[in-house]
Amino acid sequence: MVLRTLALVSFAGAIAVLPGLTAVAQNSKLPDLPHRSVRLAPELEIRIAELRDRLNVATRAKNTHAQAVILNRIGALYYTHADAADALNAFVQTLTLVRKFNQPAAEATALCDVAASHFALGHAEEALDAYKGALPLWRSAGNKDHEAATLGDIGEVFRALNDPDEALHFDLQSLPLHIEAGNRAGQAAVLNNIGLVYFARHDRKKALDYFNQALSIYQALDNKAGKATTLNNIGGVHNQFGERQKALELFSMALTLLKEIGDQKGQAITLNNMGLAYAHLGDAARALACYNQAIPAYQAVGDQEGFEAATRNIHALYADRRNSAALATQAAVNGKNILP
Repeated sequence: MVLRTLALVSFAGAIAVLPGLTAVAQNSKLPDLPHRSVRLAPELEIRIAELRDRLNVATRAKNTHAQAVILNRIGALYYTHADAADALNAFVQTLTLVRKFNQPAAEATALCDVAASHFALGHAEEALDAYKGALPLWRSAGNKDHEAATLGDIGEVFRALNDPDEALHFDLQSLPLHIEAGNRAGQAAVLNNIGLVYFARHDRKKALDYFNQALSIYQALDNKAGKATTLNNIGGVHNQFGERQKALELFSMALTLLKEIGDQKGQAITLNNMGLAYAHLGDAARALACYNQAIPAYQAVGDQEGFEAATRNIHALYADRRNSAALATQAAVNGKNILP
């Protein structure tokens, strides 16, 4: 989920005038700030402390606009550093303040940030309520690009709920709005998501059609992350239908791009996909080598679910007695036990 920060709306400039504030109301009640539950890096602690100082000044001056912007920035710092609970606390306070302004885009922004935090915490229903609340506000503001993005976010929640039909319903609403707004990257992302629905349905033709449309756009934009994701998805279709060598070619292309942009999680996912393809080809040694590279990459980004999946895949290799000789040879080469 992508945050829609209040820096996009008209009152964002309020933060720039804070040093000149003089009308201080000493008895003004300060808003409740998030309590840290995730340890942040020292430099981020300093940035948040500075924002708190500004928030205190804005609150005493009864500058509601500045309070909202600062709380939003505090929430964004927490959110982007994996502290969704504290982010939600800050974003909810932002929303309360923003609702006083009668600015639809500002309220929609705050609702989407609340929704993203709920989704990160696993609160699907709360996320859906907030995203759906933002939709009429985006329409009122005439912002088709953000309306399209919000429809896509709703689709993402339904994908997480394993409801591909409902996800597709919202993706298909999102796509023409992205096209109308001229957002090519957004269009490609939705095409990828639609392709994933058809992939889940084992509809090879439609999945490849949507993925290839997305790939063409990402190539035109020279968007390496988007290209890598889409190549992985296309590889997944070929792997699903037993075309392992073609899948491995595509996974390898994706891996090269992911290494160029330093995306460790993407590399871990791709290596795991390659391991599965090699395992289906009966090449246990190469499958194992891929899984063993995926595991530290998953650990580096804190992806426990991915780590456990790769570990299960290694155990599955060992459970198949046909792999015994190849795995024994690989272990001898490595000179160590290769199970994590």
